[in-house]
Amino acid sequence: FTMISMNVRSIFCAVVVLALSRHAFCKPASYQVNSEFDVNNRNNLTASNFASFGYYAMKKDDTERIAGGQSANLGQFPFMAVVHRLMGQGMVSQCGGTIISSRWVLTAGHCVQPTPHTYFVVLGIIDKSIIQYDFVLQPAVAMITTQGYLHSDYEPTFNDIGLLYMPQDIPFGDTIQPIRLAGYNGVMESFEGEDAIAVGWGKDGPTGTGTSNLKYTSLSIMSNQQCSQYWAVTSNHVCTTVQYGHNTCQGDSGGPLIVYKNGVPLQVGVVSYGDANCPSGKPDVFTRVTKYVKWIQKLTSSKL
Repeated sequence: FTMISMNVRSIFCAVVVLALSRHAFCKPASYQVNSEFDVNNRNNLTASNFASFGYYAMKKDDTERIAGGQSANLGQFPFMAVVHRLMGQGMVSQCGGTIISSRWVLTAGHCVQPTPHTYFVVLGIIDKSIIQYDFVLQPAVAMITTQGYLHSDYEPTFNDIGLLYMPQDIPFGDTIQPIRLAGYNGVMESFEGEDAIAVGWGKDGPTGTGTSNLKYTSLSIMSNQQCSQYWAVTSNHVCTTVQYGHNTCQGDSGGPLIVYKNGVPLQVGVVSYGDANCPSGKPDVFTRVTKYVKWIQKLTSSKL
C-alpha cells in the first residue's frame, strides 16, 4: 500500500536479506518476459528476463548506456548499487543507486514508482554478468528492501529522487562504502564549471549490445541558465555541459554525478533525464542533491 508521511510516499515490501547466495531480481513495464516467467516463483526470475530502463528520456528508447565512458575497477566506486524491481505481470526493471549510509540507498524517483512488488539491491560488484537466473556466480551482497520512499511532490522531471531502506546494516568493506552527499555540511555550492564524473552500467553507443562492466565518464557542470536553453530546469536541477559522445542514458537513472573535493568524492546529482538519442548534443539533467539533503536527513534520521 502507499502511505504519505514526512513529505514522502512510502512503499512497503516484504523483508528478506540475501548475501553471498542465490537471489532473485526484477524488471520494467516496457518489457514483457517469456510465458514461463512466474512473478510468484522467484526461482523463475532470470538474468535473461532483465531489462534496464531508468533514465526519464524525452522520447521512448530501449537503449541504456554511459556513452563514451571508461571501464571502472572493482572498488573504484564502492558506493555504487544495482537496483532491480519486480513490477508484476512478468515485468522487471533496473536502475543505479548509491549507498549513503549503513541502511539507505539513494536513487531516482522514477526508479521507485509505480508501487513495486519487491526491490533488490546488489552491492559490491562492477560486472553484472555474474547475475544469473536467481543467483550470482561470484561473491556479492544482495538485499530485498523493506521500504521504498518517493518524494511526495514527484514528477518525472521534478523532485526526481527516491530512497530505499535496507533490512540489515550494509556490510562495508573495500568494495562497499557509502558516499558523502554534497551539502551535508550546510554549504550549498552550485559546482558550476567544475569537473564531474557520472557512473553507471550500459551500452557504449546507440547500436551497442551493452556492457556488463560498470563505466564512468568525465563531464563538466554547466550553469542552469545555459541548461535552460535546452530543458525546463529549476534550481533543483544540475546539468552537465554538451560533450558529444559523453552522456548518461537509459539504465543510468538513479546513478550519481560526483565531484572530488580534496580527493574525497561528493555526490552532487542523481541521474534524472535527458535526450533519448544519446550520445547527443544536449545536456544531461540531474536532481541537485544539495536541495534535498534536509529531506533525506529527516527521512533517514541519518547524519550524512
